[in-house]
Amino acid sequence: MCSHIAYAKPELTIYTEQFPPYNFSNKGQLQGINLDITQALCQRVQVECKFELLPWTRAYNLAQNNPTAGVVSTARTEQREDLFQWVGPLVSSRTFFYRLATNKHINPTDLNQVSAYSLGLVSGNIYEQLVYDVGFETDKNLLQFAHHYEYINLFFKNKIDLILGSELVLDYQLQQFGHGGKEVVKLVELPVEKLGGNYLAFNKAVPKEIVEQFNAQLKAMKKEGKVESFKSLYIHN
Repeated sequence: MCSHIAYAKPELTIYTEQFPPYNFSNKGQLQGINLDITQALCQRVQVECKFELLPWTRAYNLAQNNPTAGVVSTARTEQREDLFQWVGPLVSSRTFFYRLATNKHINPTDLNQVSAYSLGLVSGNIYEQLVYDVGFETDKNLLQFAHHYEYINLFFKNKIDLILGSELVLDYQLQQFGHGGKEVVKLVELPVEKLGGNYLAFNKAVPKEIVEQFNAQLKAMKKEGKVESFKSLYIHN
């Protein structure tokens, strides 16, 4: 008589943050382009994944300290490269400076001109070094805040000239504060090649073969057009 041994699936915790349309909570349901992709990858690799939505700093730190964890969506920077094992790139988009539609006098046409205006940013934001590189200086023309709503509020009160936004993200962010994309005008692009796009970042202790399977399945999903189909659920052109 043959005995069958049931092997338990490996279990991973995937931390994430409120970052629509990539990952967010909608009435308690976690969803988003990159979150949906990650859930599909877990199923294809046959790993039991538990998702937790937390403030970004906590999610990022827990992913580094929990040996069976990952975090999505994470920009892959040079400083972070050796801290994680990487799956991706997932979905990301280009980043631009924006002004209020009513402020027609604010009209920089290239990167050399944007630092003539004031910019609001969350302190420690992933764009921070990039805006220093194009001429912004803390407490001079770069005003830093603890939360997005603080500088968004001042921007719509004409107290700050510019904000930065990813093409796919900005409209979602503005909606959270009762505004819409038609109230702002896209100006100059901020090159973000150094950020490497959005990734699923795994703790260094997660078995390498699991990370390799995730990357292999992501490659297969892209080839099958599955990634674009997830994107189309949230982005309506």
